[in-house]
Amino acid sequence: MKTWLKSALGVFAGLLFATAAAAQSFTVAVVPDTQNYSDVTLAQPRGEQTFALEMQYLADQKASKNIVFVTFVGDLIQHGDGQFRIPAADGREARTFDTRAEWDIANRSVSILGRSGIPFGMVPGNHDYDNYSWFAEDGGPGPSRPLAGSRAWSFYFGPTSRHFAGKAWYGGASENHLNSFQTFQGDGRTFLHLSLEMDPPTAALDWAQGVIDDHPGLPVIVSTHEWLTPGGTERANSYAGLFAGTDHQTPDQVWDRFIRVNPMIFLILSGHAYIPAVGGVSDGENRRVDLNDAGYPVYQVLQDYQGNTLGPDGQAGSANGGGGWLRFIEFDVERRMMRFYTYSPLLDRHAGRDGEATFGVAPEESLFELDFPPQLLGDR
Repeated sequence: MKTWLKSALGVFAGLLFATAAAAQSFTVAVVPDTQNYSDVTLAQPRGEQTFALEMQYLADQKASKNIVFVTFVGDLIQHGDGQFRIPAADGREARTFDTRAEWDIANRSVSILGRSGIPFGMVPGNHDYDNYSWFAEDGGPGPSRPLAGSRAWSFYFGPTSRHFAGKAWYGGASENHLNSFQTFQGDGRTFLHLSLEMDPPTAALDWAQGVIDDHPGLPVIVSTHEWLTPGGTERANSYAGLFAGTDHQTPDQVWDRFIRVNPMIFLILSGHAYIPAVGGVSDGENRRVDLNDAGYPVYQVLQDYQGNTLGPDGQAGSANGGGGWLRFIEFDVERRMMRFYTYSPLLDRHAGRDGEATFGVAPEESLFELDFPPQLLGDR
C-alpha cells in the first residue's frame, strides 16, 4: 500500500476515533431528600441502609452509566442541630434525641460516594438549618423564628469537610458555607454547577453571580432545595413560614433577579415538595420550562420521593420514606437529548416504565426526554 494511502487511512481512522470519543453520553444523578433515611425516630438501621445502598449504587454505576456528577437537593437530615423531643403519646414517656446521630448517618453514607471519586454538590434544605428543631415548647420554626444557622452543615458538608477539601472539582463556598460551586466534565465540555441554599438570600445570589461571571461561557446547572410544587405550574413558596422577616428570596424572585438574566443557566433541580402518601405512594415530581431573557429555555425539574414508603415487599410502610428512588439525567450527545429516568436500587425498579403511573401520576413525569437547549449547542 502506498505511503500516502496508509497516511490517509490513518488520519481517517483517527477522525473516526475522535468523533466516537467526542460523542460520548454521560449522566448526572440527583439524590432527592434523604431525611427519612437519616431520621433516628424512624426504623433504623433500615433507613441508613437505604441511604448507603443509594450511594453504593451510584459508585458502582460510575463507569457503566458514565456518571460525571451527582447533586443532592437538600434535607440530608430530619431535625436540624442540637436536641429535640418527641412528646409523650399513648401512655409512653417523652423521649429526647440528639440530632448528631442523624448527621453521622448522612456523613457515613455520603462518604461512600466520596470514595468513588465522582464530583458532587450538596444544598441544605429547611431541615438542615441549625434551628430546625421540633420541640413542642416553641413550635419549631415560623414567622417569629426564621430558619438560620449553618454550624452543623459547615462541619459535616462545608468546604473544609473531608468531602470537599482539596478536591480539584470543588470551586469554593459562600461565606456562610451554605452555597458552593463545582465544575465537572461531560463529553469533553466543562459544566458549572451551583449549589444554592433554600430560597437564597441577596448575599447568596450576589455570590452566585460572581461565580458565573468568573466562568463565562460555561453551561450552568443550579440545584436548590425549593423550586416547584408537585402538580400545577406554580413555583413553590415556603418563605412566609420559614424565612419571614429576612431577605431570602422566593423562587419567583430568584427567577427574576438571577436565573432569567444569566443566559447559560439551562437546568434547575429541586426537591422539598411532595403530596402526602396514599397507600405508601406519593407524587413528588413536576417540570416546567420558561424562556430566559436571551430567549433560551430553562428546564426546571422537581424530584422528591420522601412520601413513598413501599418496600421490596410492596407493602406501605415497609421502607423509610424515599424508597431508594433516584433521578438520573442521561445526556445523549449523538441524539442531542436529555433523558430523565427514575430508578430505585432498593426495589430494583424503574418508574414510569411500560406506561406505569408509579407515583400516581402520568408515567412521563418519571420518564421523559428534553431537547438539548441552545446553551449546550454552542462552541466548546
